[in-house]
Parts: sequence; structure tokens; C-alpha cells
Amino acid sequence: TPGVGKKRQLLMKTIEKALSRLTTAYICVSQFDYDLGVQSGVITSAHPARVIHNGVTALVSAKKVNNTETFVLSMAARFDAPKRQDLLIQALTYLPENLPIVCHFLGDGPAIEACKTLTHQLNLDAKVRFYGVVDNVQKYYSQSDVGVLISDYEALPISLVEALAQGLPIIASNVGGIQELIDHNGFLVANDTQQIAEKILTLYQSKKIAEVKTNSYQVYQRHYTEHEMLEQTQAYYLRCLA
Repeated sequence: TPGVGKKRQLLMKTIEKALSRLTTAYICVSQFDYDLGVQSGVITSAHPARVIHNGVTALVSAKKVNNTETFVLSMAARFDAPKRQDLLIQALTYLPENLPIVCHFLGDGPAIEACKTLTHQLNLDAKVRFYGVVDNVQKYYSQSDVGVLISDYEALPISLVEALAQGLPIIASNVGGIQELIDHNGFLVANDTQQIAEKILTLYQSKKIAEVKTNSYQVYQRHYTEHEMLEQTQAYYLRCLA
């Protein structure tokens, strides 16, 4: 996938083509991955594939009260490549200081200390909170206003599917299959700190935020429920076995 080093790309293609002889069919979690498979010659008429999106079950929990003063951004991701929590932290410096916006980071990893240092250097300690590994991401999303994922490359991240399940607007990097999650329910961004900040401000100021949240949940219900994923997967296995 774009963003992965050339040597690793070549290695992965070689392994996939070698294993294709043992493969009846492929399941791709996004149309983006399917197209990559076709372009690389891994997915062929002899070794077909089907797109079955990642799905989750929505957690039923108390929703955040819309009129609460603090506007909460949440990013759930490991602190390691290809995730770019550092860009989201830097983006906060382009927002007016008096805006009641805080950013919650869920996850751990080797880059977390560098991100904590960056937060302190930019005087953002009051606006950034690190929660480490959490048991249930959706519980935290239910008390958030926006789901964010800034990344150098992706397939179709479950963290954003979980954000959809809680009806959150999305701000995410325009990489991999992420565009398949967006339908009038948020923004795709370049990995540019000013552009990220601009979209955060747009959602904060939006008078139609309730409509955007409804759109997110409808996208989830149409394409990303666990039931739909399991049903499609079982049907594809049965087709291949037949």
C-alpha cells in the first residue's frame, strides 16, 4: 500500500504470490485493498476475492450530552508507525487558545513518550490526555464529539468503524480504505497540521453537527455491523467450499 517502504512492498507481493497457489479465494476488508490485489497480480480469475468490510457491534451506553462545554476529540491507535498522533497534537496549536477543545488519545506504544514530550513542549498539557490501553474504545467514544485517525497508511481501521457505531463525525487521513467510511459524515484530510485544525474547527462551529452524527450512524448500520460481516463471511466460505 502507498506509504509502505518499497522493499517491504516487494517482499509482501512475493509472499502473497507464492501463497496464492495454496489459496482458494481472498477476503479484502476494503475496495482499496481489492484494487491493490488486482493491480499487483495477486487477485486473479483463478484466485478471486470479495470485499467484506470490517464490522463491529455497537455498544449501548449513555451518550455525551451535546451541550457540555468541552468538545472532545478521540483517537484510538497504537503509538507506533504508521499512526501519526504527533500531527494531531501539532494541529491543536493552530486552534484559538480559548476554544474548549480537548484531545483524548487511547492506546500505548513506543512513540507515546515522544508524544507526551511534544505535548509539554507545545504547552498543550491542559488540552491533551493520554489514557493508555483501554478495555472498551466505544465507551470512550460515547463521551466524545469526533473520532480522529491520522495515519500514513491504512486498510480499513476498526477504530473508525467503532467511531461510526457511536455516531461520531470522522476526521481522518485520506489513505487506504478510509474514504469508504465517509459519506457526509466527516472529512478526509492530508497529513497537514493546518488542514487538520481547519476541519476540527469546522465541526466545532457546525450548526448541523447532529445531522453529521446521524449520517455516521447510518453509514455504520448500512455497511459495518458485525452481523453483516459475519453473514457475508459465512456465505463466501460456503460458496468456496461448494
